[in-house]
Amino acid sequence: MSIYYLYDYRYMFTTSELFGKFHSPRKTLRSTLGPLCRHALHQMEAICDVWIPAERLAPKPAGLNSRQRIYTPKLTFLTFLSQVLNPGASCRKAVREVQNYYLLQPEPLHVSHDSSPYCQARARLDLDNLSAIRAALTQRMAQALPSGSGLGPRPVKVVDGTSLTMPDTPENQAAYPQPPSQTPGCGFPQMRLLALFSLDTGALLDRARGQYTTSEVRLFRNFWPLLDRGDILLGDRIFGFYYAMAELTRRGADGIFGLNVQRDQDFRRGRRLGKHDRLMTWYKPRVKPKDLTDEQWALVPVQMVVREVKVKTNDPSCRVRQVVLCTTLLDHKKWPKAKLGELLSRRWQVELNLDDLKTTLQMDVLSCRKPAMIHRELEMHLIAYNLNRALMLEASVSCHAPLYRLSFKGTLDTVQEFSKSMVRIPYSQKKKRQIIYMEMLSTIAADLVPKRPGRREPRCLKRRPKAYPFMTKPRRRMQDAPKASRWKKKHNPIP
Repeated sequence: MSIYYLYDYRYMFTTSELFGKFHSPRKTLRSTLGPLCRHALHQMEAICDVWIPAERLAPKPAGLNSRQRIYTPKLTFLTFLSQVLNPGASCRKAVREVQNYYLLQPEPLHVSHDSSPYCQARARLDLDNLSAIRAALTQRMAQALPSGSGLGPRPVKVVDGTSLTMPDTPENQAAYPQPPSQTPGCGFPQMRLLALFSLDTGALLDRARGQYTTSEVRLFRNFWPLLDRGDILLGDRIFGFYYAMAELTRRGADGIFGLNVQRDQDFRRGRRLGKHDRLMTWYKPRVKPKDLTDEQWALVPVQMVVREVKVKTNDPSCRVRQVVLCTTLLDHKKWPKAKLGELLSRRWQVELNLDDLKTTLQMDVLSCRKPAMIHRELEMHLIAYNLNRALMLEASVSCHAPLYRLSFKGTLDTVQEFSKSMVRIPYSQKKKRQIIYMEMLSTIAADLVPKRPGRREPRCLKRRPKAYPFMTKPRRRMQDAPKASRWKKKHNPIP
């Protein structure tokens, strides 16, 4: 029996009342597919078939991913996803999962124990298709969010940047060089990553990547076409520059940013709206940014009115007691200082989202050895993050639980264990699958993070690292430090 027909069986009933039923008749294919049709390709198939469109993982009619292979696009995607959701899992472990799957079938199929075919199958995954899967997850989450359940009538988006490292290979060094401050051969290639999140759902909307020396301001301009009329964008003080504020106003969106320290914070100027609340006139900079054309720079207005507000924070967990912000929300009655301060305080949620990506999913250190695979590995991490957030949103809506109090790590553990039970149930027993799925959602909703007002989380380490010296030259040129016993024997010989 061909593997192509085995892959083509992708008819799973959606068990969530929120998204309805998406299924296709399978009685006409059952006689053709034989006994293998009652078995899933992977344990993650029980979850992914609900959220990820099946046509995105279908084999192509011609060209790449059109041949009948053991590692079909869907099986490769599910195995890669499982590898990302289990940080530290090697390609060898992923191959063992595939071997175990085929050995449990009524008609066992021999799969090579070598990981090279699986790595080649990962390289055949279309990067644009992976980005489309991530975008489809984001779109479905936005549609699933009930009206009035967000932070307000207007969508709120938040932007922030971070950096990632990868193996020290010549290919990675050429694409993403290590920081200039590090000695050649003693550092790791680094990538600058800028992420745009939805503050209502926690989903990652888009990302922009570049070399470590690339400015976040330059990457920030890639997100402007994604802003719709009525959106509110939150960010720290690096994003509150003149051109960004003018572009947001032109697109019908608004921004709330911290005021750059280079700007004058004199509240005796401008039009007074209240205490520490003024309308200021900003003027167009004389120097044009290097990455803008003369035509783009000519469209920038000569001056614009920006509101500057000083907000005091009473939360003892904050690092500052007061902050000066700039915003294009000029109506002080509709947007009072307290409301602006509350929105700006929610910007800290993006730090927690990045922590879920870099710490929980361990995306801070990527493992592939070539830039093309680094990009695919990055997209798979983002898909895994959005998939976990989608299940958190579904649990929040179905069980009426606060979304931002659900545990990301708890959801990840719950999905991995319940999917093992769901995959053992035949497709025909849809009611039993529905019971397990709803039990999974209720378990996710019950795992709430406790409220900790005033809790301080300093960025420090308690466990001391081992006292090994740092690498100051390439490893092949370094020599081990002399042992203490050898040093004593050499310099204090026994008479």
